[in-house]
Amino acid sequence: MKTSGIVAAAAILLQSQQVQAFPGTGLIARQKANILLSFLELFSTFFPKAETAWDIKKHPQMCKVYMETRDGGNCKAKVTCDDGEKEYNPGGAGWNACFVGGRQYFTDPRIGDFSITFKEKNGAGQGEGLTTPSLQLKYVGDWREFPVNELAEAYSKHNDCDENGASPFRECGDGPYVCTYGDYPAMGIETGISSARTKKYICGVPKIGKGGGGIDSNAPTNDKGFAPGQCGVHVKQYQKPDASKDSYSLEVYVNDANENKIGEVGKSGPNVSLASKLPLTLEVKTGGIDKDPVSFAYGGDSWTSDDKRCKVGSYDSGARQMDCGFTC
Repeated sequence: MKTSGIVAAAAILLQSQQVQAFPGTGLIARQKANILLSFLELFSTFFPKAETAWDIKKHPQMCKVYMETRDGGNCKAKVTCDDGEKEYNPGGAGWNACFVGGRQYFTDPRIGDFSITFKEKNGAGQGEGLTTPSLQLKYVGDWREFPVNELAEAYSKHNDCDENGASPFRECGDGPYVCTYGDYPAMGIETGISSARTKKYICGVPKIGKGGGGIDSNAPTNDKGFAPGQCGVHVKQYQKPDASKDSYSLEVYVNDANENKIGEVGKSGPNVSLASKLPLTLEVKTGGIDKDPVSFAYGGDSWTSDDKRCKVGSYDSGARQMDCGFTC
């Protein structure tokens, strides 16, 4: 995400005339903006470059965390991903820390360990009740806090900007927007969070990576159809049927940073020029004898299978296999 987008997302917390008119209010708003700016600068690469990170239909690498309280208690949480929804305390049961400052821990196989803490009673702009949730995930910045209300407030002001246009007090940003308030009816007594007995908050969070690791293996793909970062190449090298006259053969495929296959070639050789979704061709060349390393080149980067970035197996049943990483 461009820095200007981050700044605009934070700046919307400073846009009301009330903030301009009352220095005390302005100081609080600037503190909120600084919290938001710090969060987005640190984690901008984790979230889609789009308006709503919780839109899991558009962004299947994300999940949606729903947080709710009612009448100052009755805490609830749900996690929804593209494979379905999981409610963590059906009927309100199982939440042992549903009070101001109480931190409740959960584990979801799709987003990993996470916790929710409602930090205030009657938090500013949220009406009466248990408010101001802090969402934290183990695999996002090692339990770094999501300032949920500040992020939701930023999105609300963004919507106001869209509806009413920019002004000297209103700068329209393009996101990303990570959290929002839940849906409320357009008419009636409870038309927004400040008047509602039920407080609803939603945040978009990234799925954890493959094998339960960090989130890197769910990075967004670019316009060329691959996730850039650390790619991998897998090679199966077949021995020469007759060492005196035959050549080596290779099978090669390339994975992107999400470990998705983005190019491959069947048994061929002795050398391979592999075109894939990557912008450049990957060159793979065999040596003269079995113990010679395989050579690789991608753009200005070149290495051999003897390099520490590679893992190479022994020959077995006439072939050996190897895996190497490279920047893509």
